[in-house]
Amino acid sequence: MSDVIQKNITFSQTEIHALKGPGFVNPVVYEDGRKHTAPDPFVIEYLGEYYCYATDENGITVSTSLDMVHWKRHGFAYQERDRKMFWAPSVVLLNGMFYMYFSNMPANSDDTHEEIMRVATSTNPLGPFEMKSVLFDSFAIDSQVVRGEDGILYLLYADNQVTGLSDFRPGTSVMIDRLDTPLTREGNPKPLIVPTMDEEIFARNRFGDGRDWHTVEGATYFTHRNWAYITYSANAYDHEDYFVGYSLAPLGDGRRDHIDELKWTKSSRDGSFDPLLIRSREVEGTGHNSIVKAPNRIDDWIVYHARSAKDVSSVGTEQRVMRLDPLYYAEEHLDTDGPTAMEVDAPGRGDVQSFYPHAQGKGLDDELDNEWCVIEGVASTRNGRLETDHSGRFVALRKGSKAGETYSLSTWMCAHDSPLGARFGLVLSRTDADNLLLLGIDLGAGTLGMINRENGVEQVRAAASLRAMRFDFTSWHLVTVNRCYSDYSIEIDGHLVLSTVIDSGQTEFGIYSIGSRALFSSLNFVDHVDLWGHLLSDIPREIRAEDPLRFEGDRLLPAGPGKASFSTRRNAAGYRFVLDFELNDTAAKAEVVFGPLQIHIRYDGVTVLDGDGNRMEPQEQPKRLKKLVETSFRSGRGHVLRTLRFECEGGVVRIHVRGLTWQFACGKGQEAIINNVPLRCSLMEAALTGYERTSLGI
Repeated sequence: MSDVIQKNITFSQTEIHALKGPGFVNPVVYEDGRKHTAPDPFVIEYLGEYYCYATDENGITVSTSLDMVHWKRHGFAYQERDRKMFWAPSVVLLNGMFYMYFSNMPANSDDTHEEIMRVATSTNPLGPFEMKSVLFDSFAIDSQVVRGEDGILYLLYADNQVTGLSDFRPGTSVMIDRLDTPLTREGNPKPLIVPTMDEEIFARNRFGDGRDWHTVEGATYFTHRNWAYITYSANAYDHEDYFVGYSLAPLGDGRRDHIDELKWTKSSRDGSFDPLLIRSREVEGTGHNSIVKAPNRIDDWIVYHARSAKDVSSVGTEQRVMRLDPLYYAEEHLDTDGPTAMEVDAPGRGDVQSFYPHAQGKGLDDELDNEWCVIEGVASTRNGRLETDHSGRFVALRKGSKAGETYSLSTWMCAHDSPLGARFGLVLSRTDADNLLLLGIDLGAGTLGMINRENGVEQVRAAASLRAMRFDFTSWHLVTVNRCYSDYSIEIDGHLVLSTVIDSGQTEFGIYSIGSRALFSSLNFVDHVDLWGHLLSDIPREIRAEDPLRFEGDRLLPAGPGKASFSTRRNAAGYRFVLDFELNDTAAKAEVVFGPLQIHIRYDGVTVLDGDGNRMEPQEQPKRLKKLVETSFRSGRGHVLRTLRFECEGGVVRIHVRGLTWQFACGKGQEAIINNVPLRCSLMEAALTGYERTSLGI
């Protein structure tokens, strides 16, 4: 588009609101219209539905949702006679069995230090769960069980063993131990996060000897790119300033690190307090979170409890309710808008979604008939699932779903075992029966493989042993294919199991089975690419360079001493772009231009100018009650890092950098124009270190 047309575009600054309607306002709502409490919310996704487990005096409660915003309370998933105060549940799915970890105490006791961690199991996420094991014989709370990329099960929890008698900062710490089985500990715990600051104080002079008691609890482990993170909560859940902080650790190139051997560092701003979530004017007591993917299975969200600052505190009355906000990755650290109290975008959906429970306004048979092209075979649909007939082959392609060269395709799948085994999986491209690319699971061989058939000649291009990784596909597992041009990575339940390089076409995707009763549920497709590290070498396929550029390791730089510019090949509308910059000195600068809007990324901050060069004032996001130290995060090279988030949808533009957000609406009748405008970026002694593009979905 010509510069003349772009300059005729006008934008007016607006208040922050949802880009794609309808949005939602925290806290979450329930279908019965009641305001249910949900302390310590732990959320998982299973077969396209979300399950939230929460603390209650009389048992573990469970609620469900299809969109993370509208929930249905189902009552108790677990109760136990002669026990009370069921605290901080976490649930992990391992080969068809749900393991619930929680703490409770004797009903006739008033000492919360008798909270003991237990394990219960169920084949149904709604329960009822049955108690199977007691993990500790002393106080231990706030569990999370993680299957590491090394295949080891790790238990994160909180107790007083390491720092309870400290003379300097006594208190509760976050610990880690390995599990021999899901029901037994190895018994070699290590501290992960210990008290280090006054903001973590639970009670002043708790023992009358001048020592202040600290509490660090509620750990949640997750990863992004080459970093691992653990969020935690600190001080006391009933304090107004209860907060979520985090520690981070670099991952090795293979990402097979042992979690308990990583080098963890608490996030801080030059040594100053740096919470991820803390009270605002409207919200207080923010804490004890879990991390879960949005329905598009790309975006991470932080789910936490908090209280309305308007509520009058009442001793013995539970007031903690479930809230959620998007979690951002910025400057190798974490960022969020939360705690929000105004309308915001609901968690994003994919570009294509099929075989979901309770399909809106249509039956699954209609969905199969109208949205899928069955090439051969027979299948039945019910309860949000498609099941293929075992008597022959089944192949179906999603109509009008040209996959492209960058995407994330995921679905839950499993198969009934038989004396002849079972073969099933995903069709990643198909010209005809003799030319296709499959992701196939072979139950008999116990393998997962990328199978390429060219002119009738079949070749397994890459394979992995499911048995060695202990994945049993007679039970449901979430399988994800991430394509970045020729690079394919395959995940099972969020764990990387296979990577390969294959040149393939852009055709409709689908599902298949061979002589198998295979089941598929909640298939999701989203146009997405994340370029960083060695994958950044694919950036020429995403941009058009106007000036010479060069790669230096994992960075894109101007080839010469002056400015180098490029524009995105995709127009900005309908996408979110996340751009990571590294600035090596005070003269370094990057500029991002969209129509008349100019975004200046500098060593000392970020500014946004309108078409007349006027500086546009940002809105603080999040709106914290307490002003914190503002300093820049730096790379391992000592250079300043800046991350820019840019979204455009329906004529509205949103720009976000750490702590600040701008939102603009285009002039009347100009939406069709800006739908054809790309982003333009210029580097001046600055480097691009990351580039992520995600469709905003349906």
